[in-house]
Amino acid sequence: MSKLTFALSSLAKYAVRQSSTCPYCGSATRILQRKHLLLQLRRCDRCALQFRYPRDEPEQSKRFYQVAYKQGSTTELPPEVSTHFSGVRDAADDLKTIQPLVPSGKLLDYGCSWGYCTRQFIEAGYDAEGFEISEPRAQYGRGTLGLRITSDITDFEDSSFDVIYTAHVLEHIPTPKATLNEFRRLLKPGGMLFLYVPNCGGKRARDQGVHWGPMMGEKHVLSLTAEFFLRNLPAHGFDVSQPTDPDGDELRVIARRGTE
Repeated sequence: MSKLTFALSSLAKYAVRQSSTCPYCGSATRILQRKHLLLQLRRCDRCALQFRYPRDEPEQSKRFYQVAYKQGSTTELPPEVSTHFSGVRDAADDLKTIQPLVPSGKLLDYGCSWGYCTRQFIEAGYDAEGFEISEPRAQYGRGTLGLRITSDITDFEDSSFDVIYTAHVLEHIPTPKATLNEFRRLLKPGGMLFLYVPNCGGKRARDQGVHWGPMMGEKHVLSLTAEFFLRNLPAHGFDVSQPTDPDGDELRVIARRGTE
């Protein structure tokens, strides 16, 4: 949406006194920083979630990601299949992390856009399919690349996957608890979660605060840290490893679903 539309939407939420409680655990929160007068970066001390206020409602978020969301080549549909990896995330480095732990099996690319990583996982030998909230991008992946991509998460049965891979998706989602519950539901016991987000506890985030681009804005509604995942993933039935690069720009979280 335009900056004006986003500003007016934010003002409307102030006008109706939208709740500033935590979107993860419902607790009271406090302001850490402000951005552009209208936006607040808030923190919940109970669960360690940092988020943008005013908050997005789930239906508002779903509408936004159908057509309004633009993020360069990761959302623009390429004119030719032969260019479908140009300028987008190369999954080669991610595979170096995933393959030693889960060398094969069923993999869900959660928030897959038009399927550029899904295709790479298939080429690496995984039985991979995708979930994408934007139906136009899901349709492109199905029709042009021949991928299995759905926009309805309920299409997947419980304990369907050996691996869930999600790269730079969770920071866009206003309902983090429901999403983490879905990850547990969809993974087989002992299955692995590989989750990548902007590191909002890293050095640049600490130095620049809300002025660091990935930290908080219209698109990024959550500002996620290693502390949040280490504190909360066990409650969703996951054993989580200590992140390997706490000061980097990208936070890489690896967790295994428990067998109970």
